[in-house]
Amino acid sequence: MSQEIHSVRAYQHLRNRLISGDFEPGTRLLYGPIGKEIGVSATPVREAAGRLANEGLVELIPQIGAVVRTIGREELIEIYGVREVIEPGASAMAARKATPEQIAAIGEELEKMKAATQAQQDGGAEVTTKEIKRDFDRADYGFHIRVFEATGNKAIVHTATQSQVLTRVFGIRKHIHDAESMRLTCGHHQDIFDGIANRQPEAAFAAAVEHIQYGLNHCLIVMDQAEAAKAAEEAEKEAAKGGDSKKEVDEESSPS
Repeated sequence: MSQEIHSVRAYQHLRNRLISGDFEPGTRLLYGPIGKEIGVSATPVREAAGRLANEGLVELIPQIGAVVRTIGREELIEIYGVREVIEPGASAMAARKATPEQIAAIGEELEKMKAATQAQQDGGAEVTTKEIKRDFDRADYGFHIRVFEATGNKAIVHTATQSQVLTRVFGIRKHIHDAESMRLTCGHHQDIFDGIANRQPEAAFAAAVEHIQYGLNHCLIVMDQAEAAKAAEEAEKEAAKGGDSKKEVDEESSPS
């Protein structure tokens, strides 16, 4: 098998794992172990990391290698801004152009999301298991991809898919996966699907806008909560250090 084919395999493998959330932002990608997962050497994995860096998913750091990027609030808002420009139009176009087979494919992904939501509800846990989260996220991603494909426009498929991938890698981890949030997401997707299936472009457009705005707001709330918790933890550590220092000074100054 040629080096180019190995590189493509490594790229697809790494990209899929990033989309699935296997690597947290800040994680170093180890070329050798990743290559062993698919039976290739470290070189194709290194080449694949270069492609992913060009897509903005990882950054290449001298003497360290590829590290999954970490993004801040403003960049996350920009990513969702791209989605809000592209995806509602894609949903409206799909409402006009989708074939019955494409509409059925979109509906199948929605049903998978509903099944994962029902499994979460039946399980009664506050937060999803890894398996339910994986099934839900895959169907969620598949739903959007099927909508893009139903436009029949390759440029839209490419551009919209890329913004979806960025959301998966950087934004979706900030979503809380509980039964209620999963039901809300399914409801948004149902509205998009109904607009497409009923050949109502304006309804599909509006539903997509609402869905994207909800996703961004949810991400920002969770991001703010995480940053506040981190700041509180750091303040607590600093306070503890200050207490230890004061104790040492008191001990040194006390009469023997």
